[in-house]
Amino acid sequence: MQPNACIDLAVNAAQIISESAQVYPNTNWCFEYSPETFSTTELEFSRDICNAVLDVWKPTPENPAIINLPATIEAATPNIFADQVEWMHRHLQYRDRIILSVHPRNDRGCGIAAAELAQIAGAQRVEGCLFGNGERTGNVDLVTLALNLYTQGIHPGLDFSDIHEIARINHTCTQIPVHPRHPYVGDLVFTAFSGSHQDAIKKGFAVQKPEAPWEIPYLPIDPQDIGRSYKSIVRVNSQSGKGGMAYLLERDFDVVLPRRLQIEFSKVVQTEMDASGKEMLNRIVGNIYAGIFTHRNTIKIH
Repeated sequence: MQPNACIDLAVNAAQIISESAQVYPNTNWCFEYSPETFSTTELEFSRDICNAVLDVWKPTPENPAIINLPATIEAATPNIFADQVEWMHRHLQYRDRIILSVHPRNDRGCGIAAAELAQIAGAQRVEGCLFGNGERTGNVDLVTLALNLYTQGIHPGLDFSDIHEIARINHTCTQIPVHPRHPYVGDLVFTAFSGSHQDAIKKGFAVQKPEAPWEIPYLPIDPQDIGRSYKSIVRVNSQSGKGGMAYLLERDFDVVLPRRLQIEFSKVVQTEMDASGKEMLNRIVGNIYAGIFTHRNTIKIH
């Protein structure tokens, strides 16, 4: 089709939708139009076809229409998409009578960044899916997007205070597991194996006040804010150092080791980890400690 024919097609469809809605006047209708290939279309044409559809629907401030701008195959970088959104924000008619929406995809792995920049550029609404489900690489992940806003002091208006339950229901419905390193909800996202990270987290917890702003190193938000616990924050494997072992002993067994003893004890644990190649459970850390001091350097793991 030539551009004019494409606009005529959209206008005719908008008229059919409007006439069909009038048959049910007691229903509260909200119309949405998406120029499907917006991210790879000339901006002037996108503006013209959206304006033509809006001329048919005649939105009002009380009953706005939604203009939804997709990044159908995420053809460009997030800043380019945001520039396109901002241009439409500034040039659409009826701007005070429409909700400007975006529909970011994730083909370049930048769906979250595209959505965040699009909101800065004027978008008022984002379409996406829990945990980024969708065709190909998926739609923008609403969980990560919302909690990113939350970490910056902007309440997203969504309740993710029990993130595990949401992940469980999502898995039940889709049969697609959440990756263990998925932001916020993955099993490992609040877990430190690295010795330097563990040591910093241990020191952070020692000075963190209950009502003070959250300032624990390497933990972007308080896990309890989304229904997670502190139980899995520090886990021990061959990467772990003295800070991790000391943290587990203090938290789970009320044993506070002096610094020099932490160093010696960590060498014993790391030797065991190098031999097994697995993660060490906190009870085994405790058993090693008990074995050293009960049997005078005879280690017995139960």
